[in-house]
Amino acid sequence: MDRIVTFLLLLVSAVLLVPGCIAEEQVAPEVLPEGAVLEEVVEEAVAAQLPGEEVVEEVTEEITEEIFAYNVTADVNTTDINMTVGQVVMIELPETTDFEWNVTASEGLTIVNDTHIDAVEGTVGAFHQWFVEAAAAGEQAFSGVEQKADSEETGSEYTLNILVE
Repeated sequence: MDRIVTFLLLLVSAVLLVPGCIAEEQVAPEVLPEGAVLEEVVEEAVAAQLPGEEVVEEVTEEITEEIFAYNVTADVNTTDINMTVGQVVMIELPETTDFEWNVTASEGLTIVNDTHIDAVEGTVGAFHQWFVEAAAAGEQAFSGVEQKADSEETGSEYTLNILVE
């Protein structure tokens, strides 16, 4: 009986250890500074040109899109959250056709970014994103109401109560 237990323990150990010993090492990709990849591609293209050829036009295009970091998310189902000073909340609300969000934030909040995102094929519809930073401690509020352009007609209303500590 002891031989069977010993054999099973060795077999299980081998099954668990051998794949880890022969697996290829996983290497994390190197993080490059902004624009580095674009410059490398241009330099490689210039270096790859044949002798005697001249570069007619060197085109470099830099596409930058600022991505905001956030600590908390909120949507139509979120009405109360807690934050600390300096944290950022991403608030994402659906946008009704022909309506625009009219939002306000209390003095202790700073709207860092305000973006409309169009509907993409296969999604429910357009929405609006705000990145709001907690600038001062206390009870703060972010509220909005959808309003038709050139009209007094209103749609959805939203209020987010934020306790900033």
